[in-house]
Amino acid sequence: MKKIVSLAVLFLLSFTLISLPAFAESGVYKPNCDTNKTTVCTIELWLAHKHKKKNREIRKFLKSKQLKVLRHTIQYWKPKGGHPPTNIAIGSMVSARDARLMIDIAIKYNDKIDRLILRPLNPPNYVAIATSAWDEQSEVLINPEDLEKLRDPKLNTEQFQALYAELTNEVENAKKRDAFY
Repeated sequence: MKKIVSLAVLFLLSFTLISLPAFAESGVYKPNCDTNKTTVCTIELWLAHKHKKKNREIRKFLKSKQLKVLRHTIQYWKPKGGHPPTNIAIGSMVSARDARLMIDIAIKYNDKIDRLILRPLNPPNYVAIATSAWDEQSEVLINPEDLEKLRDPKLNTEQFQALYAELTNEVENAKKRDAFY
């Protein structure tokens, strides 16, 4: 009986050691787009109904920036639905250049940005403009001066992402909840 148990343990240990590299490799994040062209693999926009007339223009602009535009990429609020939220979610692997472009798009088509969505709640190469997918606890107010700091063209990606994390109190907020991504 001891031999059988010993062989079973040895077999399980061997199997675990052999399969360990496969598990480690599967835990690595791989973007689902060519990040040489853009670091934004997925973008979602919810815009005021007044912009629906500009749908082709907006789609053409996004495609010109090498962004993947799906049928549901741009969604419009109902005519009497009020104004969409004035927030933006920027993933942790979006470059500073691409993030500034997304901020400019949000300001142009959604009038302003006054809230940032916490980064750990979103995929790394994701941007959402005017999202209502998250509750108020997932948003942090941002003042115009801090938004201008994020728009500073002198910031590289690491500096931009560090500033975004600082502005959203990411360290404090991460302690309060589990990260999705």
